[in-house]
Formats: sequence, C-alpha cells, structure tokens
Amino acid sequence: MSSPSRSNWRAEEAEVSYEIAMPFENSVTTIHLIDLEEGEAEVLIENIPVPHSYNTDRNYPDLLDDEKKRKANTTAKWILKDAARVIDEYDYETSDSKSNKPNHYLKDVYFECSVDDLDEAVLASKKFLTRLEEKIVHHCEEFDKDYPAPSDEF
Repeated sequence: MSSPSRSNWRAEEAEVSYEIAMPFENSVTTIHLIDLEEGEAEVLIENIPVPHSYNTDRNYPDLLDDEKKRKANTTAKWILKDAARVIDEYDYETSDSKSNKPNHYLKDVYFECSVDDLDEAVLASKKFLTRLEEKIVHHCEEFDKDYPAPSDEF
C-alpha cells in the first residue's frame, strides 16, 4: 500500500503558499506556511529536488555492492544535509512518500518556527533550495547522470 508524504495531507492547511520554479529540475517547489497555535508556524517545503541515488540504500540495497552506486548514495545523503545547514537552526525533518513497489521517495522538508521568525525562515528555505539544486547539478556531473536542461519558461 502506498503512503502519502506530509504535504499530501498538511498542505491544504496552509495560510500562505509560495511557488518556486526550479529551473534545472523543471518542476515547481512550494513553500507552505501553516499557522500553529500560540505564535508558532510550520514551514513545509513540498516537492523538493532530490539528488540522484538518494534512496538507493532503502529501495535497492543490493545495488550498494557496486562502489560507484554506494558512493553516489552516500554523496546524495550528504548533499541534502549540507544544503540544509541554512535551516539547521530550525531542527528540520524530512517526509517521504512510499509507492506500491514499495519505493521510498523524499518529498518534503519541514520545520516549526516562531511567527515572528517567518520572514527569515522563508529566506532560509529559499537558500536551502538554491544550494540543494546547485549541489545536485554537480552530483549529476560527477556520477554521469543526465540532468534536465532548464526549460525555456525560466
């Protein structure tokens, strides 16, 4: 049975949502701001770009016998952590979805913050996305993975 990501059930509660075009991923990432009680808010970053081979260890552990695939998986995990340093102060978490196969797919990054800190949290989220995409491009080059060219719309 498949399972939805956090954004599948949480995004509809957002008070404000910002769509951000990810030109090299040719997709749209959304930052949702969800009002919580007592001056707190949740920042939910939906549909984030994911480094190639990110979930190889969970989805295809037998492929990790290949040194290049193991290195690609380890590097992909590091890319997310390194890019997320700009949101470390918010103690972020990740959300996966699971297909019927069952394969796991990283879908969301989310965290809570004070309503007074929302502007800074949104800026940090945008920096996270920029850093993540830059690192993904380098990861694709290093591991001979084609990366989609930016669409003409960007």
